[in-house]
Amino acid sequence: MVINNKRVSDRVKLVATKIIDYRWIIALLIFCVCVCLHLNGSSMSTISVYLPTVTDAYVDESYNIVGEARGVRSDEYAVHTPTYFSQEYNNYAKHSDRMGVGKTNMVLDYYAPTRDVTTIGKPFNWGYLMFGNEIGLSWYWCGLMIMLFMTAFEMFWILTKKDAVLSLAGMLLIGFSPAMQWWMIPHITIVFVYAMALFDIGYYFFFAKKKWIKWLVTGLAVIAIIGFALSIFPSCQLPCALVVCALLAGCFMRDKDEFIFDRYLAVRIAVVVLVVGAVLGEFLISSREDLKLLMNTAYPGQRVSTGGEITLYGLFTNLSSVYLSYKDSNVINNCEVAGFVHFAPLFLLLYPRINQRLRQDRDGQIFVGRSLFAALIIEIIFMCAGFPETLSKLTMFKFCNRMSICYGWTAAIFTLWCVYVIVNKKDIFRKLEMIAYPILYGAIYCTFIDATVLEYLPMKYQLLEIGCFVLILILAMTNHKRCFSCAMSVVMILAGFGVNPINRGISPITNRPISHYVSDTVKSDPDSKWLTVNTSFVVSNLIMANGARVLDATNFYPDNAKWEILDPDKEYEDCYNRYANMVFFFTDGEEYMENPTPDSINVYISPLELEKLGVKYLVSGGDSSSILDKYGIKYTVEFVQDNYFVYNIQY
Repeated sequence: MVINNKRVSDRVKLVATKIIDYRWIIALLIFCVCVCLHLNGSSMSTISVYLPTVTDAYVDESYNIVGEARGVRSDEYAVHTPTYFSQEYNNYAKHSDRMGVGKTNMVLDYYAPTRDVTTIGKPFNWGYLMFGNEIGLSWYWCGLMIMLFMTAFEMFWILTKKDAVLSLAGMLLIGFSPAMQWWMIPHITIVFVYAMALFDIGYYFFFAKKKWIKWLVTGLAVIAIIGFALSIFPSCQLPCALVVCALLAGCFMRDKDEFIFDRYLAVRIAVVVLVVGAVLGEFLISSREDLKLLMNTAYPGQRVSTGGEITLYGLFTNLSSVYLSYKDSNVINNCEVAGFVHFAPLFLLLYPRINQRLRQDRDGQIFVGRSLFAALIIEIIFMCAGFPETLSKLTMFKFCNRMSICYGWTAAIFTLWCVYVIVNKKDIFRKLEMIAYPILYGAIYCTFIDATVLEYLPMKYQLLEIGCFVLILILAMTNHKRCFSCAMSVVMILAGFGVNPINRGISPITNRPISHYVSDTVKSDPDSKWLTVNTSFVVSNLIMANGARVLDATNFYPDNAKWEILDPDKEYEDCYNRYANMVFFFTDGEEYMENPTPDSINVYISPLELEKLGVKYLVSGGDSSSILDKYGIKYTVEFVQDNYFVYNIQY
């Protein structure tokens, strides 16, 4: 029996070793299968709330495989995805007139797919350019999701010196973190994927042994640097860049004896610098006017964050994060609440002991630890104490209004690294401390349970979560590496796997009578201007996704050509000088604009403005015939669905 068990164990280890050795080939095969099946995780089926009627019931029913759409993810299904889809009707040009009177730079607008040199750095968009919207969406989703897990595994593989068990746990710690899953698209997750890729590539750039790998990562470095730079989300880019640089510096110091200088190093560096410099230089020169518009918006361009908004509780994993897949937050929306699962506050307090032991053993991991510790301290100071405005501007931290997410990511990395050191050194802490510190950590957690938390979930569920955290910490502190990894993995799968649905195809956007009407009309009248009134930006962007030129689609930066028509005196410039989800309303009185939220505009216009804007097709939520008649507007009713009326305006 003992011999048989040993044989089974040896076979399992052999299989695990082969999987790790061929992990990137396996990941590529999984990606190909998922794309061939047209799988994606979009929440676009939420569109049925606005337009329930479908063209083909069978296609509609076969769309969702498992999971549920998340209405809160409107940035994804109502803005990001329609924006990308609109590019198919724009021949993937760099500038598009699909969302306004003037043209929008699509490299800036959600980093959309374009036939442009910057596409070198956008591998997640290549599917759109080669295969169109349905496969393109699957390529984007599946590629980004797989790379999220793979770059995280590779990062921990490097940090833990090839500890497979902890690298797997770390991969799930990052990949299934509520923050990454709830913010899967558009901006935030892709920044972290590029950041982890930069760390992985940066390390192998200097420490890879095989020549072909060195040249491979040279090419990948070009892609990753361009992609990271053009993600256009400085809230997370700057802190991520700080952490990546710190980690690379720490690993370089740790492994400096393994570094072997070769004669091609300077050539490879020159290749990266020249290609990246040429691509980004061309982008900056050709897009300088658009960048000025973006940077000079009231929101978010002129926003200055000085930090100081986070309390002590904000340094801990939010107790609701793990449950968000099953119950919506009672405070703010799920995306804003979602964070990372980590134990950084405890390990920050224990770090002096860990550092002391590494120093005694002359272990190179001390440099990695110091780098992570320093990055965390900077993030905590900014979040909790804040920077003076001058310092915030000088350090560019003025853009970092999402520092808590970056802190969570750094904290998760630090947590896994500390566990790695503890289980490898084994006797840093005494037996009593191994139990006492996790229990004390749990006791501190209990003090955060207040009336607001209890409104979200009953006490027993909060205590269950805290108890699980304490148990996981005890397993780590007592050197039970495999048990810790299994327990941590189970928690992460429960917390993150169910966030996004698994779907097949794009029928919620294309399988509606109004979708067919719009696409057919666009074929015969491609340059006509459309406007929606008395509805939601979800509807206006859906129409854009089917090819129409929609004047009130979401603008990434101001469409000044439109506002010069509607507001020639710039009376409401502060209202539209921003990233904006727009909703137009007809008014029989004063024309005006307002901002119900920082990223949205309500525009109240007279029907007489339709001619100034050159609107040919008007989509109205409800019947607008009476007000059009009152102002003498000539029209024909072309289409009606779910109380949405499409008018052909005649001049």
